[in-house]
Amino acid sequence: MPLPLTLAESTPLSNQVAGHAGVLSDSSGSLVIKPALAREIAFYQMLGSVSSHSPLGALRRFTPKFLGTLRLEGQMVAGGGVDTTGKEDVPESVVIENLSYSFTHPNILDVKLGTVLHGPDASEEKKARMDKQARDTTTYETGVRLTGCQTWHAPSSSYILTPKSFGKSISAAQLPSGIARFFPLPSDRLLSLSNPLSPPPTSSTINSGALSHSLPTVAEIPTVPSSTDSSASTAPPLPPTPITATHTFTTGPYTDHALSPELLLRILDLLIVEIDKLVVVLQHLEIRFVGGSVLVVYEGDPTRLASALERYDEKRAIAALKATSEAENGPDRQRSAFSDDGSNSSGSDDGFDSDEDDDEGGVEDDDDDISLDGTREDERRARRCPPLRIKMIDFAHTWLAEGEGPDQGVLTGLSTLRRLVEGRRREVEGYIAQSKA
Repeated sequence: MPLPLTLAESTPLSNQVAGHAGVLSDSSGSLVIKPALAREIAFYQMLGSVSSHSPLGALRRFTPKFLGTLRLEGQMVAGGGVDTTGKEDVPESVVIENLSYSFTHPNILDVKLGTVLHGPDASEEKKARMDKQARDTTTYETGVRLTGCQTWHAPSSSYILTPKSFGKSISAAQLPSGIARFFPLPSDRLLSLSNPLSPPPTSSTINSGALSHSLPTVAEIPTVPSSTDSSASTAPPLPPTPITATHTFTTGPYTDHALSPELLLRILDLLIVEIDKLVVVLQHLEIRFVGGSVLVVYEGDPTRLASALERYDEKRAIAALKATSEAENGPDRQRSAFSDDGSNSSGSDDGFDSDEDDDEGGVEDDDDDISLDGTREDERRARRCPPLRIKMIDFAHTWLAEGEGPDQGVLTGLSTLRRLVEGRRREVEGYIAQSKA
């Protein structure tokens, strides 16, 4: 259906956990309108023009769907005229899919990748400043920096927020504590680090004396042993962030998280698989992704997450049967080394997305129009909700580096992220084993 893309009908993007201000959404909430530099626009256009069989085309499944650009040419005024005043002050924007749109309560993590924060064309002053920032944070050592996340807390009907300042404050040894905030076990105690944006816990938690006025400590945010030291059980205390330091109270602690450890384990397993697939794609690309991030989104509602996992399992089973049939009867389409089973995978279908699929039973909806009421639209989104999405975003400082090999800083970051997810997976497995003992 046609979507209004006038700037007058745009609204600030909800569920934005990191990045610069000024990002908008269309009136439906399904699209993101993001001010972009010419380099980022050119990258999206190049990515959309190459063959899906090429190494670069394989990256499309790990980027948001690109629908074009939007530029303000003027404003309609009385009498049918057009006022072009100020149009030079409004940058051209890329229009991409909203990666959180299909989710009911999206848990979102933004992780900045790479060990270098500046391009070769940066001034000497900026290079020195960015190098210092990389060394002062986890970027230089690990190739990752946690730039923000939100985690749904069902009992209080609010999100537990982790701001950018948190990721800039912690050391490499404290990264597991940040990952635990994004993948909480039911009994974990977490504090929101952005009080004004996250509603407080319910009255029952306040009356029970659970409201805390202290800054978070390692006892309240579980840690994960590193892959190199399985005996480690604690990490250095988490420092106050600029946000928590300017307030005299902190909401929380949040506990009784709704997702079961079994559901959490499934998400962690899927995420590890997807990280490995992304690494394979990037190993074949000679591109630098300075300032780029990987965005991880998964459903925070336990019922809808369970349904999404069931649909995913059914889809994988059908794909396996199809692959077996093709192996026995001969392939009916060209194969590519970058798809899951060696077959060509068009578009950005990553095994999770189903936005272009027919609804259940193969019957198309008759509600593809603007008359959808809230209940029907919610039901439709629930049917199309994937269990997990992982996409690369932010390509303002991306460029081709032919002859220089893959971006080792980004690959280092993905390796770190994988180890962190594996560590959290071991914690979840241990929790399940202990609960059954």
